[in-house]
Amino acid sequence: MDKLDKYEFSTYSGGEYIYFPDSNIVLGKKWIEEDEKRYKDIINLSGFQKEEDYNTKFNYSGEDIKINLFKAGFVQLAIEVTSQCNFRCKYCVFSGRYSGQRIHKTDNMSLETAKKSIDLYLRYIEEAKDYNPNRRPVISFYGGEPLLNFDLIKQCVEYAKSLYDEQIYFSVTTNGSLLTDDIIDFLVKEKFSTIVSLDGYKENHDRNRVNASGHGTFDFVMKNIKKLYEKQKTPVFLSTVFDYKTDFQKMEEFFRENPQVVELTINGVNSFGTDYFNQFTKEDYIFFNKSLEELKESFIVDVQEGKNHNLNSFMHRVLGDICTSIFMKQVNLNPQNDKVIKYTGSCIPGTKLFVDYQGEIYICEKVSREVSIGNVYNGLDFNKCADIVNQYNEVVSKKCNKCLLRNTCKRCFTSITMKKGVDIHPDICKEKIYDFKKDLEFAYSIFELNPTWIGTYFNEYYDKIKEMAVIIK
Repeated sequence: MDKLDKYEFSTYSGGEYIYFPDSNIVLGKKWIEEDEKRYKDIINLSGFQKEEDYNTKFNYSGEDIKINLFKAGFVQLAIEVTSQCNFRCKYCVFSGRYSGQRIHKTDNMSLETAKKSIDLYLRYIEEAKDYNPNRRPVISFYGGEPLLNFDLIKQCVEYAKSLYDEQIYFSVTTNGSLLTDDIIDFLVKEKFSTIVSLDGYKENHDRNRVNASGHGTFDFVMKNIKKLYEKQKTPVFLSTVFDYKTDFQKMEEFFRENPQVVELTINGVNSFGTDYFNQFTKEDYIFFNKSLEELKESFIVDVQEGKNHNLNSFMHRVLGDICTSIFMKQVNLNPQNDKVIKYTGSCIPGTKLFVDYQGEIYICEKVSREVSIGNVYNGLDFNKCADIVNQYNEVVSKKCNKCLLRNTCKRCFTSITMKKGVDIHPDICKEKIYDFKKDLEFAYSIFELNPTWIGTYFNEYYDKIKEMAVIIK
């Protein structure tokens, strides 16, 4: 046909398509073959194929980064109010199984450090108003288990509100064990978005999410979730994690039978820099793939029958998100890449400010603590942020510019080593490429079955989540 960089794939029913990674466009192979002139007109569009000078500016200054953050950064201040936790979850980044991360400690953030982090964040919000007048502050509380230092959270809320006259959005991510009536009443009164970590059905949750004595925590966490639901009058947002021993059919049953919860995030255990996955056997992987295929079969039946999206369906959320992740990707016909981060899903350091209990600032709560980007006493080090961006771009411009995922990669600083320069491990890249190919096949297979289902799912699910978040806030 031609020598364009492309990837050909087929759907479950035999439909043939071609993905063009330079422009992030998918065309039907039959459609292409039917009209050669039409095809040539498309591939000759400006920006369809990228030239050697596609990537523009590489060397950013601290001032460049500061201006970019003033325009679109500072979206959230995440405060690690404590390093303590009353759980010992086996996949936790602080479990000692992840390189570059701290382990569980007994230190709390001081009120002075918390106030300085809020001062710094709100100062940046104020300074950036000319660039982004509609930005609203978001302050989130993390741990450890943040509710172990609930008094500090209350003081932070009171202090932030005393400094800022407009709306501040507050959130907390908790293991759910300490949700007493008094704490819930405060969270509801202050309109918190409360996210509870719960890994679905009891057996799955208790396998990994254990207390300091090694006992499962499902029963009392679920009891507290129901109490929170009764008081806030909307379904409780969950952060759910799965691994190769998770039974997806049981997950589907659990969420359908518990309308008082809704999945906000669903993720596999982070595989970067850990020995967690050494425990799994060949039989575990076979079980996982079989469970996933069975879930897909049930999902396909729902799509064929035109069943509406169910907010409480684990299956619809997991597999529906695969489809939307494919179809919501923007076509890229830009002749030049003027993005600050040239490839991958990494944000500009400083987009979120994560402050640890000692007052050090990191890119986010999920990133290893090998490289700090400032502290609450001296502020964000914009020159350091620029150095990270420049080093990152130097690496990705060589490693990623011909990758199949160059317009779709979600990989970010959470799976990258930065202690001795930027190091992108190729094994994770291989996994991401493999997953993307499978997702392309699956999404277009679903599209062929029912073209309207994906759009309906996206609108219904995310409109409902947005509505609930507004009610909470």
